[in-house]
Amino acid sequence: MWTIENYPIKELASGENLSINTYTIKGHAGPHIHIQASVHGAELQGNAVILQLMEKLKNKKINGSITFIPLANPYATNNKHGTYTYGRYNPVTGDNWNRNYVDVVKASGFDMQQFVADNKSLPWHELRLVFKAELDHIIDSHIQKLVDKRLLAENNKLNLILQKLAAKADGVLDLHTGPVATRYLYSAEYEKEISYYLKFKHILVIPDEFGGAMDEAAFMPWVHLRNELEKHGRDITLDIESFTLEFGSEESFCMEDADKDVESILNYLKYKGVLEEEPESFSGYVCKLADYRTLFSPHGGLVDYHFKPGDRFKENDVLASFYQFKNLDPQDPIQSSRQQFKATTDGIIINRCPSSAVHQGMELYQVMTNLEEFQL
Repeated sequence: MWTIENYPIKELASGENLSINTYTIKGHAGPHIHIQASVHGAELQGNAVILQLMEKLKNKKINGSITFIPLANPYATNNKHGTYTYGRYNPVTGDNWNRNYVDVVKASGFDMQQFVADNKSLPWHELRLVFKAELDHIIDSHIQKLVDKRLLAENNKLNLILQKLAAKADGVLDLHTGPVATRYLYSAEYEKEISYYLKFKHILVIPDEFGGAMDEAAFMPWVHLRNELEKHGRDITLDIESFTLEFGSEESFCMEDADKDVESILNYLKYKGVLEEEPESFSGYVCKLADYRTLFSPHGGLVDYHFKPGDRFKENDVLASFYQFKNLDPQDPIQSSRQQFKATTDGIIINRCPSSAVHQGMELYQVMTNLEEFQL
């Protein structure tokens, strides 16, 4: 059974309202999964994945529930500069749309120590339910305080609505893309082994810390709870996860690719017990965020990229060639205008700059280094 709900998120200068729609499918008892796409407005492929997933679930038995939020930030999706979608940053404030969430436990001043003291003896399945109800109240109270103080701003209303919806979930999947990128995944340290079930060949492991993104906003309350329980001598294995899934490059929407992309989420749903099938095995590469390096352009010029996202490279490989015309020798045009950019380590290309016209110091590539191979 499907339930459709509408949430107004922004009143425009014209007086019109922008809203997001949520689509929730419910089955038998089981976990709740939250899936959203296009918080960055130019990152469209996640919407194709959502459509394909809805299609593939039509004739399947569902345990639990799944909430889908396509086009989670319509203001960003509609913000065009020529043919380009200015969808990563708020055009009014300049802030990254995926850095406006809050570590609500800290921001609200919630007394985690007292909460754990009162509830530490509860069985984990009961404690989870009690804490979810508490989280819902915490977020509501935080929003109301901002409203009362006239501080519910351009930057935070949308994010807090999405954060409140995600707080109910046992698994949160935030669908993104890179500029020009391969498929890759962000996973917190505590959920590293679980991330393998999502069948991404490239996984970046981030600390169990808050940095402003949705995945961190969703898992940090549970990390705080786990840490406080440990102080009281109780060790738990967190079974609530939050991931950022990067489905290729921005400004691209391809249903054919999504038909393959969706297999990652289906496998995770099998692992979570939402689907009554055995998850499939998989292998790939993982590295820590500290080993995820940004390579900056040493020169300005026109760039010929020699490696594409997903390619492995070796130390001393020529990653790109720069061409400048200021010292061009017509008798030797190519050699005189060219400078080479070599790798200083082995790695895998994950992202690259979407433009071939770059200034010195611009981000050229993002690469995984110090790779660890995994096998599920």
